Amino acid sequence: MGFPRFVLYSFVIISLLFPHFCFSQIIFKELPGYKFNYSEKDLLDITETRSVISLDGKWQVYAANDKEQKKIVVDVPSIFEGDGILVFEKAFSLSKEQISNNEFKIYFLGLNYSADISVNNVIIYRHTGGRFPFNIDLPKDIIKFDRYNILSVKLNYKADAENTIPVKQGFLLPKNYGGIFGDIYLQLFPNIFINDPDISYKYDPRSNKVKFVLSSKIENKDFVTKDSLGGNDLLDLKIVFQSASGGSSSVQDQSFQLNRNKEKSLTEYFELSSPVLWSPSNPQSYNVSFNLYRNGRLIDIVNRKVSVYSITPSKESLLFNGSNFTIEGVTYIPSNYEYGSMLTIDQMEKDIRLIKESGFNCIRFSKIIPNPYYLVLCEKVGLLAFVELPLNLIPGKLSRDPNFIQRSQNYLNNFIKSYKRYSVIGAVGLGSSYLPGVESQINLLNSLADLTKKQIHALTYASFAKFNISRLDNLDLYGLEFINALPNQFHSQILDLKTELGAGSVFISDATYTVNAGNSDGYVNKYTYEAQASYFDQVIDYCNSTPLSGYFLNTMFDYRGEYSSLITGYNKENIYHIGLVGEDRENSRLALKVVSAKLHNSEKVTIPIGSKKDDAPMIFIVFGIVLAILFSGLINSGRKFREDTSRALLRPYNFFADVRDQRLISGMQSNILAVLIAAVSGLMISNLLYYLRDNLFFEKTILAFGSHGILKTINYLAWHPVLSILWLSVASFIILVFLSILVKAGAFFVRNRVYFSSAYFTVIWSFLPLMLLIPVGIILYRVLSADVGNTYVYLALILFTLWIFYRLMKGIYVIFDVNAGSVYFYSLLLIALVFTSTIIYYEMSNSVIEYLQITLKLFNIL
Repeated sequence: MGFPRFVLYSFVIISLLFPHFCFSQIIFKELPGYKFNYSEKDLLDITETRSVISLDGKWQVYAANDKEQKKIVVDVPSIFEGDGILVFEKAFSLSKEQISNNEFKIYFLGLNYSADISVNNVIIYRHTGGRFPFNIDLPKDIIKFDRYNILSVKLNYKADAENTIPVKQGFLLPKNYGGIFGDIYLQLFPNIFINDPDISYKYDPRSNKVKFVLSSKIENKDFVTKDSLGGNDLLDLKIVFQSASGGSSSVQDQSFQLNRNKEKSLTEYFELSSPVLWSPSNPQSYNVSFNLYRNGRLIDIVNRKVSVYSITPSKESLLFNGSNFTIEGVTYIPSNYEYGSMLTIDQMEKDIRLIKESGFNCIRFSKIIPNPYYLVLCEKVGLLAFVELPLNLIPGKLSRDPNFIQRSQNYLNNFIKSYKRYSVIGAVGLGSSYLPGVESQINLLNSLADLTKKQIHALTYASFAKFNISRLDNLDLYGLEFINALPNQFHSQILDLKTELGAGSVFISDATYTVNAGNSDGYVNKYTYEAQASYFDQVIDYCNSTPLSGYFLNTMFDYRGEYSSLITGYNKENIYHIGLVGEDRENSRLALKVVSAKLHNSEKVTIPIGSKKDDAPMIFIVFGIVLAILFSGLINSGRKFREDTSRALLRPYNFFADVRDQRLISGMQSNILAVLIAAVSGLMISNLLYYLRDNLFFEKTILAFGSHGILKTINYLAWHPVLSILWLSVASFIILVFLSILVKAGAFFVRNRVYFSSAYFTVIWSFLPLMLLIPVGIILYRVLSADVGNTYVYLALILFTLWIFYRLMKGIYVIFDVNAGSVYFYSLLLIALVFTSTIIYYEMSNSVIEYLQITLKLFNIL
């Protein structure tokens, strides 16, 4: 039986009443020895007529709200940890000749999150948010040749529950840092130039022909040459296709005149028979050269790589270049220890090479925007790329908010604009963890799919957390998410989807298995590396026996996350142990060996079965026995205390009346009893936390509050039962003292005098029944792990808690000597006020109600 939600929420709210508050500090992290390869012509558009000037290196940085502008020097690319608005400044110089003979663009390969970009105190661009690369035209009238020019980036980074993409409460998101984490460079190109040519095509496998549409815009910004292109001056655009083997084909030239400060859009249609096709097994591409001539003299060249292939979902399978094709993919989230997604060029190349050598034919950049150099590498080595928006489990209310919809559409527009030129992108993803039953989510998905189809000739896909999916007009592929669950557990639903959508449109977008128990002697022990290997082995076997369009195993490498995940185990660095390979890139994990052998169709790797190990901590038994011995000794320490214990348990009214009348009660023995009660409380809560440590619903519920500090604290306690008992016992004792102070404070509103000792004794002895739970604390985890009658166990614990609350209320109205109804009323009112204020606080700061609602829908509770 699953854990009752009302019990879970009660525990979470109690935890949230004691949050950590601290001021964040900006901490910069620079990647040692980083140097970008500025000879990478496929990425940077470097040709005979175009060059770049690097703006990486030393930048000056200061806080935007610092009137004194105290500056520090920081290397770019770099990242920072913390929230804030910072101003980055870089001085650069250009000669008079460079300014006269060239136009300029500034390229940013990645910053996070939003930014105002200015040159010489003139704002030239407002980046509304997102990690995708972009470029900006640099107006020549604001740059100087006789002094340094100042490029300024006013960057704002703060993760938010509603106003950023991704949202703060995204599940298993990679660590999100602020900063300028991508390279920056200035591109110089002629005054008469080809502006961002576009290549689209359609390959027909039946006729073996490809039809290209080549679009380009020629602009004349030549204000230096007198009578620019006047008289008989002609411009000629020549487009040449060159294959990897050296063969070339030319498109018919276009000749025209163009006056200064004018532009001309040109479209060419070109057909090739028997083209050289790109495929994962034969990654050959065409180099397309756009050449602009002026009176026979070459003045501008732009080169583009284009990979020719077709990918089409059919009713029976996914077709690639007209043949059946199975996606054998892995998700990839770039992660480099504490440097986040910043990797050196060498590291990027090694990662992509390892993925290819492991046997995968597709790569999905999941939950993150990739550096464009990854796409250049994928095209070279033969990995079909799936890229996507980092939208994850968006609440229903947020997904119908017009501002969020517009923000998502703007993000998608800029995203497509940034990556449209990379033909290796086989599909564009529109987010993950969609719920088909949430109408507003599906409406948002529909609008994004429609927008995508209008701008790029790639497949569209989305990933779904539940499988009651209906066909959407502009969505081509439907991904299914599995976490620690095998597809064969949902076989009937998958068959229904194949019938409804077609086998070629359904794929496993996320097959995730969390490892939190390390190595063991076999896969029968859950959440071990052996169990992970067995899980991926079964996923691949299922896809082979139940043809879908394919699968993506999640993920290639362990990575560091935005929050401390319970289900992946506790560690200070928030490392998510779900990868085929560790963060250190050592290829020793059994899962990689098993998967690679299957993909290469080589000798099967044996996965040991092992023997089931008992994971119940001995500390629960030992600590419980010690408590039982101590309590037994305390009971037998004197006849008076034994009688007080009996009377407090069986006749509480009479006992609390004695407390009110200041009759003799041993303070020392009561203090010892308080310590024992706190220890039993710590033991019980530690049992519950240890049982819930790999509960997905528990994690997502706490995540909904958006407090990563609280989640990390709970995670630490859940995975460290010894220290958990200690700290929870201390916390329980502090709560007992706090309740005593609260009762004493309430005494100011009654007529009779109430001493603090009376309030203290009342609270401590009200909790006396907790001592009866010592045997329960010894065996509770084992009982819950047996998963037999758990609901009755939780119900009994709830009733027991209510009994203690009733005893406390009785003790208060006895020592206050007032009507019982008033004590119950004001106590419940106080509890309601604390609960409501907590929810309001987290709703105002992190939209907790919306995220709780979507979590409940995800687990079929609403």
